[in-house]
Amino acid sequence: MSSLVENAQRLIIKVGSSLVTNDGRGLDPGGIANWARQIAALRAMGKEVVLVSSGAIAEGRVRLGFEARPTGVHELQACAAVGQMGLAQILGSLAFILLVSD
Repeated sequence: MSSLVENAQRLIIKVGSSLVTNDGRGLDPGGIANWARQIAALRAMGKEVVLVSSGAIAEGRVRLGFEARPTGVHELQACAAVGQMGLAQILGSLAFILLVSD
């Protein structure tokens, strides 16, 4: 572990769409479970962890049945709104895993 991480009290982790989704087929629960384990390990070291995630449009696209990423603003907004629900569900599960591990 780098000295930067070792010396930090708070870590902000940004996870992009490519790490959130399963090759564009929706959210990747296995990958997200892996983050939960890594974040739990950081919390066990006394670190405060803030997770910032992309992926709402990608998840919404799958839930709404778009084969390709839409280009219209209204379609993108709809995908983001629906996708936020999927992210909230899985990140809620992540929070539960972290609480149980504390």
